[in-house]
Amino acid sequence: MKLEFSETFQQELPSKYLKFLDEHPEGTQIRNKGRYDARIWNMMGKEELLKRWTMDGVGEAANYECLKLYAQVQAETTEDVYAHSAHFGRVKLDRVAKGFVIAHENGDYLYLDPECSFSLWAYYHDGGGITKVSGSFDKFLKEKKPL
Repeated sequence: MKLEFSETFQQELPSKYLKFLDEHPEGTQIRNKGRYDARIWNMMGKEELLKRWTMDGVGEAANYECLKLYAQVQAETTEDVYAHSAHFGRVKLDRVAKGFVIAHENGDYLYLDPECSFSLWAYYHDGGGITKVSGSFDKFLKEKKPL
């Protein structure tokens, strides 16, 4: 997988994902019929990714980096340092916090995990659980097409 530095986000991201962003400036929807996560994801465009918001009592973040807020709340309220997955074991919340959010649906987030070869994961806000959706953004796109 080829990585490319993004001036917009000031970090390296998969070049296929950056190309996808350029091709879908307003975002799009992608239907995922995955084994562990079936839904229609609202893929964000650059403007929506950069939109900042505040979580009361926690802090402020852009949409693409909002998992750091959720991970902080989860760590404080559960006194656990892990996000749990029924199918993939547990992952440290510090790692989840570094995820690059690319989509949302009903309060949940689809994100790229830079510490796991930019594989795609879903974060479930109502319980703090996670699941691996795809091994890479490339594989995800090959299996799914924008609606």
